[in-house]
Formats: sequence, C-alpha cells, structure tokens
Amino acid sequence: MRGRWPKQDMLLHPRRRRRRGRPWLTALLVLLAVGALVYMVVGGEEEPDEQALAHGLAFAEAYMRVNSAVALSQATLTSGEAEAILAEKAEEAALSASFTEGQAAVIAGEIKPNQSVFVSLQARNVSAGAIHEVVTATEKEFDFRRSRPGDQWRVETDESGKIVEFRYQTSPEDIWVTTLQDDGTYVAVKQEVPIETRHEAVAGSIASSFWLALEATGESGALAHRFMEIFQYTIDFNTETRAGDHFAMIFEKVYLEGEFLRYGRVIGAKYMGERGTYWAFYDEERGEEPGYYDEEGESLQRQFLRSPLPFTRVTSRYGRRVHPVLGGTRMHRGVDYGAPIGTPVQAVADGTVVFAGRAGGYGNLIKIRHSGGFETRFAHLNNFARGIRAGVRVTRGQLVAKSGNTGRSTGPHLHYEMLQNGRHIDPLSVDTARGEPLKGESLASFKSEIVVPWRAKLTEALREAAPRALAQREAASGPDEQLDTIQSEP
Repeated sequence: MRGRWPKQDMLLHPRRRRRRGRPWLTALLVLLAVGALVYMVVGGEEEPDEQALAHGLAFAEAYMRVNSAVALSQATLTSGEAEAILAEKAEEAALSASFTEGQAAVIAGEIKPNQSVFVSLQARNVSAGAIHEVVTATEKEFDFRRSRPGDQWRVETDESGKIVEFRYQTSPEDIWVTTLQDDGTYVAVKQEVPIETRHEAVAGSIASSFWLALEATGESGALAHRFMEIFQYTIDFNTETRAGDHFAMIFEKVYLEGEFLRYGRVIGAKYMGERGTYWAFYDEERGEEPGYYDEEGESLQRQFLRSPLPFTRVTSRYGRRVHPVLGGTRMHRGVDYGAPIGTPVQAVADGTVVFAGRAGGYGNLIKIRHSGGFETRFAHLNNFARGIRAGVRVTRGQLVAKSGNTGRSTGPHLHYEMLQNGRHIDPLSVDTARGEPLKGESLASFKSEIVVPWRAKLTEALREAAPRALAQREAASGPDEQLDTIQSEP
C-alpha cells in the first residue's frame, strides 16, 4: 500500500520463502540437446551432408537461446524478483477489491479526509454488521477518535462476508491486529514492531540562522525544531542568535529494519551565544513530570514562551517609532514579526480567549487572558484556528491563528502585545518564574548520572565540529567561562 511512511507495506507483504532452482533439470536438457545434435549431424552416415549439419547447428543455437531464457527466469525467481512482482500485483488487487457474496476477499485501503473507518470499509461492500463487530473489538486497544487521513487498513473476509482478520496502521510502528477466534469472538492486540533506537550527536556553528546551520550537519529541520522547543523559554531564536554561535545536541534516532524512521527525544543540548551558554538535559524520573533541566537542576519550563512564532524575524520592537501608516512619532505598544501570510501563531502560555474577531486597525485580533494578571494580543491575523472563540481555554504552544495582513497594515506580519494588570509591557522583557527545580538527593543523582556523562559528550561533539572557532573563543574568554563552556568534566 503506497502511503505516507517508509516500510508501509507490512500489512500486505508477509515474508515468503524463496523458490529453489532445479540444476538436475538443466543438466538433463543439455544431455538431450547434445545427443540430438550428434544424431542429426552424424545421422549414422560416414560423412555428414551439409544440410544435416546446418539443421544441427540451427537446433543447437535455438536450444542455447531457450536455455538462456530458462536460466534468466530461474535467476529471477531465485533472487525474489518474482515474489516482489506477485506481491505488487496482490497489493494492487487488494487496493481496488470489494467484497462479493460467496467469495473470500482481501481488501485494503486508507482513510480519506472527512471519512471514518466505518465509511471507508462500507464503501468496499463490507457489511455494517461485520464492521461493527470488528471495530467494537479493536476499540478496546485503539481509540478510533484518533484516526487521521492516511491511516491504512486491511481486512480478510470469509465467503459469508465475516471479517476473519482486521489490521489498522497509523504509523510504521503502530499497527493493531484483530482476529476472529474459534468461539466467534474477536481479540485485538497491538503488533510488536522491532525498532532500534540509537544515540547520535551533532554540533555546529551558526553562519546565518540556526535552522540552516542544523540542516548543514545533514539532519533535517524537524530536529532543529525540537532543539528550539527545548530552549524556547530562555532563547528567542528570532532575535538572539548571532553568526558564530555554537550548538551541540545528543538525540535519539529510531530505525525500522535498518532504515531511519524518525527522531526520538533530545537527550542533551548546549547553546553558546552572545547572551551566554545554555545547557539542557532530559530527565523523566526525578522531577514532578518528565522534562528538561539545566546543569544545576533548574527547570527550563516557564509560564511564557519567548515568541508566538517558531522562527521568523523581529521587524519592529516595543517603544516609540515613526508610524508607517499614520506618520509622526508614536508609541509602538508591541513587537512586530515579519511573517508570510499563513504562518502558524501559537499561544505563549495557558489561558482563556477573551476576544477573537475584527477590531478596527488591528484587523483580525485575538486576546488571551493568562494567570498573574497577564494578557496577550495577536493582530493583523489572516484567520483563526478551528474552535478559537471567546471563552475557550488554550494551552501553551497551541495553534490559535495564522498570521496575515488585515487591518491597518503595510505588509504581512504579526503584531504581538502583552499587558500586565491592564498596562502594556515589552513582551521581550518578560522572564517569569521557572518550574520546580531538583533538590537534595534528586539533584545529586541528576548531576552524577545525567549531567556529567552527557556534558562530556556534548563538549566532545563541539570540539570535533568547530575546533578553530572554539579555540578562538577559549583564547578570548576568561578562565571561568572556559571551564563552563569548553572544558570537559574533571
């Protein structure tokens, strides 16, 4: 089934045994051909005539061609190419098959937009009763409310249309199998898929942007996004990165049958920039909940994200400026981010939407009230996310709108404001309290078991990736900073 993942044919392609060739048959054919050639050439006569010789040679040539074709066919079967061809044909047949009364069937498909698994199977002539039985049993293991377009399914039915086996796949490693038992009941299980998780390290230096610097290491932007999420409470990657900054991270790469499948967690990370050096280490045992901490056990979690956009640039800061539309010097009570129309805008903290609609020069505007007397506003929006309206609760990082160019605007951008107790403040200056830090024995074990080994590996990765840049930084820094940012653990 051709879909959205690698290794996606597991629902349709069980492993098959290879067919062995028959060397004794080839030898027998060779002996027969040689005997026939001798008889035709010699013909029992003392001197073969030219016609008989020509016939014999023609026969020999024809045999050689046939034998070559047979050998090629056997080689194809032996190499498994024939099996692949048969499997592909079976796949194509299953993708277009429908149940016919009196005939067992193998049917496969995928969930289309605005379609449920029930509707998807019913469109292939599977009865409502059969679908209800197998879906009800599968729901004990998988919640079909989590179904998404592109999910794949496969059913095997008997001659009466009863489903003998049902498979549902949401990703290469998430497959549920429901089978009919001898007593007429169904049993659903999640299929074990053997995956391999490897720890890998990457490091580099920034020339223009962090995103491009990470991609230059050979990894994808998805990993860059995860790194930025870790430090999103302490570093604004839109405004605070500079050429010459360094980064390193140790992360998980998940493989399926030897092929890269996806990124796992970032285990440790380091960023060295103009504002300072930042560490992050993942821990899931010692804190109130799994999360990231710096080298001293301080939580990196804060109330507010540093930016409502994952990555872009600040085009106008908080403070007095010449108004681009009205002219004259006026107070700019927010921060403008240059962003193409349609850029996702996220809530910077948990809160409640108090307004979502049109508001004069603001264009499309959202106001969100947060704890501690804070309120955030997003203006000039193109549209609102589904379900966003006054009274709705939102969570930090949730998509609430997409940027646009509505209202009194000179070009596509996001205008972002923050108020505290009804008064405007500079959003870039807010640095609220962190989450609960690690203490006592938890802090001690965190430092010895996580910080020490992973910090040494991060430092090693940086030394290998940018030795010249680090040497220059080391020469220009004081001894305390050298120890903190470059030297390995004692």
